[in-house]
Amino acid sequence: MESVFIVVVVLVMFFFIVQKRVAKQSPLKESQYKVKGATLNSNESVFYNALVSAVGNNGVVMPKVLMTQIIGPKATDKKQWFIANNRIARSYFDYVICDPRTFEPRVVIELDNGKELDKGKIERQKLVIHVCKSANLPLIGTHMKYSYQVGRLRRLLATHIELIEPDKEVRFCKRCGSPMIIKVASQGDFKGRKFFTCSRQPHCTYTENYNVVFDDLDDEL
Repeated sequence: MESVFIVVVVLVMFFFIVQKRVAKQSPLKESQYKVKGATLNSNESVFYNALVSAVGNNGVVMPKVLMTQIIGPKATDKKQWFIANNRIARSYFDYVICDPRTFEPRVVIELDNGKELDKGKIERQKLVIHVCKSANLPLIGTHMKYSYQVGRLRRLLATHIELIEPDKEVRFCKRCGSPMIIKVASQGDFKGRKFFTCSRQPHCTYTENYNVVFDDLDDEL
């Protein structure tokens, strides 16, 4: 039985050695790559554009930032440092807004897409809250609906980022995420009335009532 085990171990070691040598001998040009796709999905992209519009020149919006890029463990003991660092090694923040001059992190934004959280996402949420609290880094949880209510985002961010002030409501198309523009109906039953229409017309024909009422701020996360 022991001899069989030894043979298996030797074969495994032989396999890894051969594989390593083949990889080294293989010319670099034989390894080809391809782009996986967009770094953000459609919902994340729409929210990103809304954040950029809300922040303006007062900050730099960075999506999906690895935690280890902007924070590190406080522990002085090597073992505790390793454990703490390992907890955040593969985790990221949805969005980080940095100072436009120094690129120091100012506030972390976590996006709620409205879907029910599974066990893994709940644990990640707990980690994000703990990390931000420990590092004294402001954390804002926002709902997907704020992708279309830039004025609300400004009001949320104004608490943490100077110079950001509430402004007139800026809207983005709920169909394609492009900025919306105001037009006045020239004919029909609503002649003379203002309405929002997608700036990508005629490619996108989405329109929205100018006087649409949004949810109250009491609904904020």
